Amino acid sequence: MNKVLFSLLASTLAMSLNTAHAASVAEVFTGDMLGTNQRYFESVAGIPRESNGNDHHFKVQGCDITATVEGGKVSKLRLELTPKCQADLTQFVGTYAPAPGNPLTVGAFTASSGGGLSFSADCLSMCGNAADPSVYAHWEGPHAVGFREVLLEVVLVSDAALDASGQWESHMRKAEGDDYVMETRFNCDQKYASIAQKAFENVPVTAVTIGSELKAPGC
Repeated sequence: MNKVLFSLLASTLAMSLNTAHAASVAEVFTGDMLGTNQRYFESVAGIPRESNGNDHHFKVQGCDITATVEGGKVSKLRLELTPKCQADLTQFVGTYAPAPGNPLTVGAFTASSGGGLSFSADCLSMCGNAADPSVYAHWEGPHAVGFREVLLEVVLVSDAALDASGQWESHMRKAEGDDYVMETRFNCDQKYASIAQKAFENVPVTAVTIGSELKAPGC
């Protein structure tokens, strides 16, 4: 009987300790984690739910976080945004990021960072049904923030996102023709970045990635 009681108490204590040390999003999705080794990162974030190559996926406080590990160190962090999962980008790029506490939009980040975002997309027309396409806004930070990069992602699902992509697409199609849009030539230049920035200004961001050498759709 004593052994059963001892075992029960030990299990309860272990569960309490695990709960007490459960990481928060703020502890995992922060600039301090960039450049750390994988073992240290996992000591805070926990065991990844799955790994695909260099990308390791974690669930922290119900939020989806992906850590990219290259050369044994965390080079990128990605957070999928929801009403309950919001990013404090000031912990990565200081005053170049909007103040935390409000939903992240392209316009809010543009205003705080001073602009200079480049825009690209998986597809804007005849995208098929394989996966929901996304539009990306990429920013390269200055020396003051260690040249960190920010990649904002907007999945084209909501009415606001679809309306914004439609405005961008319509302007480019009228100016350049159908092939320019269908062949995603807009990813090769930034001739219409200002149009995209205006169209997506108030659209909520659905995911944000921060790190170095971030990849977005190219030519």
